[in-house]
Amino acid sequence: MMGCVSGDPIGAVRGCFDKTSLKEPAMKTMTVDDGLYTALEAAADRNGRPVQELVNEAIGSWLADTAADEVDHAAIENARAEAAEQGGVEFEAFFDSLPGNAD
Repeated sequence: MMGCVSGDPIGAVRGCFDKTSLKEPAMKTMTVDDGLYTALEAAADRNGRPVQELVNEAIGSWLADTAADEVDHAAIENARAEAAEQGGVEFEAFFDSLPGNAD
């Protein structure tokens, strides 16, 4: 799909779901909780936007957030591994080892 960038998960998600990159929208049917749909309709009305636009925006935002979370998780794990290789210890283990913190 146009706009998708390999190696950049966050940019790829944003690019893949950019309205300008979609040629023909896919027609899908899904069940939505009545309360959620009522709130969605009210939000669409308040903002002067179609429900479909809000749904597409929300899905794209959620996917971008999920991609960002995955990137952050990988960075944290890499930092932990690097610290362990250099003799570092986890936060809790360090403070538990200080005098006066024995269980």
